[in-house]
Amino acid sequence: MAASNIALEILTPHGSALPLREGEKAKKRRVSVDVPGVDAPGLKGELGVLPDHVPFITPVIPGVVRFRDGAVDRRVAVGTGFLEVTADGRVVILTERALDSAEVDVAAATSELKDVSAELSKEFGSIDAVEHRKLSDQQAWLEAQLRAAQA
Repeated sequence: MAASNIALEILTPHGSALPLREGEKAKKRRVSVDVPGVDAPGLKGELGVLPDHVPFITPVIPGVVRFRDGAVDRRVAVGTGFLEVTADGRVVILTERALDSAEVDVAAATSELKDVSAELSKEFGSIDAVEHRKLSDQQAWLEAQLRAAQA
């Protein structure tokens, strides 16, 4: 018989990034949540994982992870990392950073995105390649946050 849900884990160097359920007031976030499916930003485009998916591992780029938590549709902005579908039916996302859509400061992210975009629009020779890469990564992270915050 096919499984109806899969266990989702979103982990950062600071611990779990899964949001609490509505009304929960815990000091720690949940480590795992059972979901009917997960959509995530893969290197080659958006990917969807359903129960009984074949095991695999793939890079994750900054973007939005979407899943249904009970009756609530959730969105979590994630940074660069990896997604693994395990043989026992878990989806584990290891990422450098993650932020629940409800925690996004839209005004601050929008302001910072304008600053970063302005810096990136300067002539390429005015900033070195390392700084350009840092700014590009920051731009992708800010855009992911803003996409996650959209209703």
